[in-house]
Amino acid sequence: MNPALEQTLDGMVAIITGSAGGVGRASAVEFARRGARICVADLDENGGRETAERVVSDGGKAFFQPTDVSLSTSVESMVRATVERYGGLHILYNNAAATRLCNKDDRPVTELPEWVWDKMIAVCLKSVYLCCKFGIPEIKKAGGGCVINTSTVDAMIGSPGYDAYTAAKGGVIAITRSMAVEYARDRIRVNCIAPGNVESDHADMGFTSPDARKISESLHLTRLGRPSDIARFAAFLASPQSEYITGGIFNIDGGYTAFKAGEETIYAAYKPLDAMGKQGR
Repeated sequence: MNPALEQTLDGMVAIITGSAGGVGRASAVEFARRGARICVADLDENGGRETAERVVSDGGKAFFQPTDVSLSTSVESMVRATVERYGGLHILYNNAAATRLCNKDDRPVTELPEWVWDKMIAVCLKSVYLCCKFGIPEIKKAGGGCVINTSTVDAMIGSPGYDAYTAAKGGVIAITRSMAVEYARDRIRVNCIAPGNVESDHADMGFTSPDARKISESLHLTRLGRPSDIARFAAFLASPQSEYITGGIFNIDGGYTAFKAGEETIYAAYKPLDAMGKQGR
């Protein structure tokens, strides 16, 4: 890493939800490398503790807080535990997502079970509301900071078969902009990252066949994403180097949204019940 970047988050405290693996884990490691103290928040206790241990083994500071981001009591406890341990909060990274639910159970709206819709909204959209409800007051007390939300390229373009997921993540984009306006006076910046397809070591996020991978690769101009690609950009948004930036929706997607794929390719990539299975989003 460029030595000039190593301490860009020095002295800051960050909560990263959904950090038991994948992008969340990579972000916890990256933020800590740049000097932040981390609350690793996730329902997955084994993965969450492993993330915290990895940060500590690298010389950083982190602790694991078991958190259900869809429950207000759990989110309130997450924020309280962070402030009690580290004395404040500067960065809130809303990264948690219902990935397994999306990959296995999301459907076109006419085939979509109501329980899937409700769960997706709770984990992907209500969670942002709850984390900000309890987190932003602490960021205010600290004199300002930032919120980073996570959407998806699927909220930007039509993605057949993912109607619950795209609706929830579209809501994240909308609330990002309204919060950016509301809290600018409090020196709180609010931005959103919309990743393309990201490879991950997290469970249920792999490709089920070489064909599925090949089709997904064809939707990107560069390559499939890696967790570190998103983590580095999130660290930039969290740092003072991005003090001019708020209300932004950033497609970190390998060119996914820059061109129009053929209809056959799109349906092959997204068809929910295809024998290839759903690829990780």
